[in-house]
Amino acid sequence: MALNDPGEDQSMKRILYSGGAVVTGDQVADAILEYASELARQESSDTLDVPSINDAGTLVHTQLLLGPASQFIVEEVDTATEDPIDLGLVQKISDRTAHLQAPRPVASSNTSDYPDLDDPTEVPNPPLA
Repeated sequence: MALNDPGEDQSMKRILYSGGAVVTGDQVADAILEYASELARQESSDTLDVPSINDAGTLVHTQLLLGPASQFIVEEVDTATEDPIDLGLVQKISDRTAHLQAPRPVASSNTSDYPDLDDPTEVPNPPLA
């Protein structure tokens, strides 16, 4: 995990979630929001361990449960605290999002696409007697 230069104000995001708040880096927050949106579309859930900044300005890890009922408000915050940039986590979340967005195979509704298993002449590679 990399940290930005502490000498300048950092733009991070606060995720307001279930009566609490998590302050994390822009890239992490954006990836979480996109992933949560896709999980909701798929009616699925997941948990994430997210680097965040607590009220004392210390780096901590926060676990978030994301699911169809998750409701977020995301707002930008300016802080002198270093942005916890975790590019590995951002990539992991992006990969999970892409996996959910990938088209799933669908069986054909045309029954002629499938062999009639009751007719031995249509069974592919029938067993040897």
